[in-house]
Amino acid sequence: MSAESAEHFRVHGWMRVPSAFTSDEAAAMRDAVWRLIATRGLRKGEPSSWSEERPVHLQALKDDPVFHTVWSKQVIAAIGEVLEGQAWRKPKSCGALFIAFPSKSAWNIPASGWHIDANYTSALSPPAGVKVHALFGDIARRGGGTQIVSGSHRVVHKWFQEHPPPTGTRGAEFRELLKAHPYIRDLHTEGDPDARIARFNERVEEVDGIPLQVTENTGFAGDVILLHPLVLHVAAPNNGKEPRFLVSSGVDTDAMWSGYHRLRSSLIPE
Repeated sequence: MSAESAEHFRVHGWMRVPSAFTSDEAAAMRDAVWRLIATRGLRKGEPSSWSEERPVHLQALKDDPVFHTVWSKQVIAAIGEVLEGQAWRKPKSCGALFIAFPSKSAWNIPASGWHIDANYTSALSPPAGVKVHALFGDIARRGGGTQIVSGSHRVVHKWFQEHPPPTGTRGAEFRELLKAHPYIRDLHTEGDPDARIARFNERVEEVDGIPLQVTENTGFAGDVILLHPLVLHVAAPNNGKEPRFLVSSGVDTDAMWSGYHRLRSSLIPE
């Protein structure tokens, strides 16, 4: 099953759109970031100046036209395919920029921070939206790529179908309810780092017929990764030698938040 197929998205909760924009366009995006963060002393090609692992306050770039090329014909077509013909609107801005400089922390499978940026009880298929992770720099293994639990969209949907949340449940409360699921409980339990990597990252574990595995959003500058909105994901340390460049966006259909009070303060985006 190709990672570039809509069927891969349905089964595993993600798909890759390779070379969705050009390497030159990606380089122009990186240059825009470097110009901004250079005013804070973080300079391209000077690792000794990289004093912030995850620079914040990058909102000044969200409307920079250089990032509009993320929404290429290939990306728009892929979104239309995974949304199975549902109506959707392209966001007005490029989304949020997440830059991760090389970290002193060892690469691991985090035991906290796992989340989704969606209504936890939204539809499985067709999905009520899609997350868009655009890589505008190469991301190698353990190079800061967002970790996702491949297949977790099906676990999340099944769990809340079988264990309906109490009326009025919102935001962080959903994350706590989901931790009652055995696999997700274990994912949130501290343990030997090597053992956690061996279990969650280096092998596929089948739960109720659903193949689960923690994978990294790696790829080349210009690749776009589409995520089902119910896929669990988390930020990870960058143990590479170069910054990780990512712009995160997404679209919701009208069904996503129907009858649900959106509590943005409870969401942890990346």
